[in-house]
Amino acid sequence: MKKHAPKVAVIGAGCSGLTAIKNLLQAGVKEVVCFEQNGHIGGNWAYTAEVSHSSVCETTHIISSKKMSEYVDFPMPDNYPDYPSHRQVLAYFESYTKHFNLEPFIRFNTQVKNIQKLKNEQWNIELASGEQEIFDYVLIANGHHSVPRHPAFKDDFTGEYMHSHSFKNNQGFEGKRVLVVGAGNSGCDCAVEISRKADFVAISIRTPQYILPKFFLGKPTDSFNEGTLFLPQFIKKTLDNLAIRLQLGKYEDYGLEKPQHSVTE
Repeated sequence: MKKHAPKVAVIGAGCSGLTAIKNLLQAGVKEVVCFEQNGHIGGNWAYTAEVSHSSVCETTHIISSKKMSEYVDFPMPDNYPDYPSHRQVLAYFESYTKHFNLEPFIRFNTQVKNIQKLKNEQWNIELASGEQEIFDYVLIANGHHSVPRHPAFKDDFTGEYMHSHSFKNNQGFEGKRVLVVGAGNSGCDCAVEISRKADFVAISIRTPQYILPKFFLGKPTDSFNEGTLFLPQFIKKTLDNLAIRLQLGKYEDYGLEKPQHSVTE
């Protein structure tokens, strides 16, 4: 019996969802449907001033260099800086979408409410509208920033509480003392931006982390990692530690604890 052509659903039209559509089409899959709950592509790179979907803040630039962030078959423009702004990143995704003609396969303003696996190994997708549709395969590309995770002490704190999901800019922090919990990409961005307005800003870090400059010897720091991947780990670790010492000195000199893991772990 001849098997029918596969029908594939992609959830989310952010950076992963877009390239999933493109690669499925290039692989010969004819029926591809991407469900995007917002009215635009780009996921969290589509900035909005109001709190809605998880979006970057007003001044965000990527933390990995453009050469380490671009699609392999669609380079970022030569006139982009080494670390593009969120507006440039979104424009890049829009250009990618147009170049590969992906928009006809995206259903905007369409939220997926439930996905259920059927006995015949197919998948039933239920939309917020109540409509249901059957697919042979489902690719989840909705990211991991859409639902904020809150700490247990949230309800015990008597001051003003905000999750980074809701942080858009540093307005309203004038004259305040602010504690930022966590030193991930968002935490560091929030701390730097808020420090321009607030009286005092501190970061609470559970485990000592590496704080690195974006450039080393005039080049993006992450570009050096690519050139040393062939080295034995003990040599690579020694070179990494030496480079950090030359750039920054001792972490203890900044009042920071020294990380116990290697910089690439």
